[in-house]
Amino acid sequence: MTPVRPLAVMVLALLPSVLLAWLLADPARNQPIVIRLEHFVITSNVSIVAALVAFLVARAALDVGHFRTLLIALGFGCMAGIFAVHGLSTPDVLQRAERANPAGLVVAISGQLALAVAAVFFAVRYTPLAAWLERRIRPRVLTGAVVVALTGYAALALGWPEAFSGIARWILLQTGSHQDYDPAAYGYGTSAGGDLTGGAGWLPYVLVAAVIVLYLYAAFAQGRDFLRTGLPLQGALGIAYVLLAQAQVSQFLGPTWTPSWWEYHGLMLVAVVLALGALFLELDRRRGLERFLPPTVVERVIQGDPLRLEGERQTVTILFTDLRGSTALAERLPPEAFVTAVNEYLTVMGRCVLDQGGILDKFTGDGLMAIFGAMSDPTNGAAAAARAALEMRRRIAELNAGRAARGLDVVQFGVGIHTGDVVVGTIGLPERSQYDAFGDAVNTASRMETLTKEFKVDSILSRDTADRLRGDGVALRALGEATVRGKANAVEVFTLS
Repeated sequence: MTPVRPLAVMVLALLPSVLLAWLLADPARNQPIVIRLEHFVITSNVSIVAALVAFLVARAALDVGHFRTLLIALGFGCMAGIFAVHGLSTPDVLQRAERANPAGLVVAISGQLALAVAAVFFAVRYTPLAAWLERRIRPRVLTGAVVVALTGYAALALGWPEAFSGIARWILLQTGSHQDYDPAAYGYGTSAGGDLTGGAGWLPYVLVAAVIVLYLYAAFAQGRDFLRTGLPLQGALGIAYVLLAQAQVSQFLGPTWTPSWWEYHGLMLVAVVLALGALFLELDRRRGLERFLPPTVVERVIQGDPLRLEGERQTVTILFTDLRGSTALAERLPPEAFVTAVNEYLTVMGRCVLDQGGILDKFTGDGLMAIFGAMSDPTNGAAAAARAALEMRRRIAELNAGRAARGLDVVQFGVGIHTGDVVVGTIGLPERSQYDAFGDAVNTASRMETLTKEFKVDSILSRDTADRLRGDGVALRALGEATVRGKANAVEVFTLS
């Protein structure tokens, strides 16, 4: 992608700053426009759109377990919730009489926090802190904590605006604000003895500067992803972050009710609508991919990892599994019990494949076929396939322990793994298709699975796979050579220790 188009888009995205400068340069152009009911309607629309973005992204992120995408959802969710408080607190609309005056401070603080809290979530997504949080906090727990915090904030700000404004003013006073400073007009408060902050104290300036830096950092990181992938979602999010950074400048410098202050409301609306449009494009693409790819792989494709669907020749690792003694098991058990046992087994095996980023190609009766390494992988999927096989061994042992405790038949299995060249691509009908692999490597992997019966082990790996596992910490035991149907020469085989 040439840099001309992204540069032109970024120049256009920065035009709101030019408009803001033009408005602030001449007070005659920046006279207040006090339309309280319209303010309530505009902020409500921004909140609804932001909430829709948050819900759709959160649902998709929780389904596939993608923590960093969840952070985007939580950012928009916080923006929606806090900005809703901003709109609902508009003086003389819902908050009337003696509640109108303290509600004005709620409007000012909530407008700032809606941008600030969202900026934190957006920026954290691109830092190592995201991985740290993912290891320590379950996604649904984090989501629940955010919902509880937003509910508490809304209850305090809307139910007791006097108490809320009292807390906010006390915090401002502790950070150097003048007693007569009006936080509803950041940067334009009463000057106190030559105070360079205009009586605001240092907190608003530090907070605003930090928010702008966070948005610009997120935009820079997202811009790199866009240049790498060219995906619409990446570019749209980058532009949205730039618009939100300018919204923060407009919110801070624009005196309340003036056109320069109104500008930040419009920028927030455009930013969330842009993100929503990009999200719908992503979800449409995701629905098409999820017909034949596991959610973990779909997420990687959406994030820009290479995976060609029209067909190409690749070196990948193929894994086959089979349930041992299934015919005898079917004869001993009632049909319902047999199907239950097979489904339990296939659920465990399939989950092990998906957890290691493999593509669950097909179920083969009482077994399955999986493809590893169809995306960028220096071991051509060998390491991921071996880890999946080891995880199958562990989880099947747990499954058998539970079945034995209930007096049920235990299940045994065999896994065959081979790495080689195949042709991979999408086959089938337009409305129903699957991602599949073709070639001698597929047949060889199936033969490896058959050999587990001969060698009386639960896993067989070919020399081609074993050679790619050197240095990956996967312990192997050589089994010698075996004759494989369709091969002129004997094949050296291994098992997982």
